[in-house]
Amino acid sequence: MAELSQGLVFLNAPGVDGLRDAILQPAEMAGYRFETPAIVDDMLKHLASTSGALPLLQFSAQKLWENRDAARKLLTQAAYQNLGGVAGALASHADAVLAKLPGNALPLVRSIFLRLVTPDRTRAIVSVDELNDINSNKAEVQSLLSTLVQARLLVVQTGSGVATYEIVHESLLHSWPMLKRWLEESGE
Repeated sequence: MAELSQGLVFLNAPGVDGLRDAILQPAEMAGYRFETPAIVDDMLKHLASTSGALPLLQFSAQKLWENRDAARKLLTQAAYQNLGGVAGALASHADAVLAKLPGNALPLVRSIFLRLVTPDRTRAIVSVDELNDINSNKAEVQSLLSTLVQARLLVVQTGSGVATYEIVHESLLHSWPMLKRWLEESGE
């Protein structure tokens, strides 16, 4: 154990200044700037009250970068608003992913997501066997799970020989209108 622990450094989650640096420095290093300071302030406001802020920051920053104004070397307010801000970035991505799926897949997607939410409306960790029980066509379930993992909406863990799935981030439970509607309709 002594040999394994040499050189390990445990880091706390970054504070507001660390998050600000994580937002600003990569853009500045690439020669870009934010159109207004309000974009960064809004990002920080949402990240400060979010558990698992770094993965959400990474996802939001990537989407904002994909929609940058390359001609003016700007990360624009319009792109940030279209993204839905930090709170809506993952939700708008989820909508886009579902829009690309065949229409007959939506009821199965709904069932999968509902199974991945606890009665307390938190993320559940569910075994692949439980998810396979949702539909008699296990190949269809597996294909859909693979698509949702590749789209970064679900996370799969393969510890102890059994694959488990969970929703990628808690923000989907609170900021994705479709999932909120499904939860209200299910009444569970």
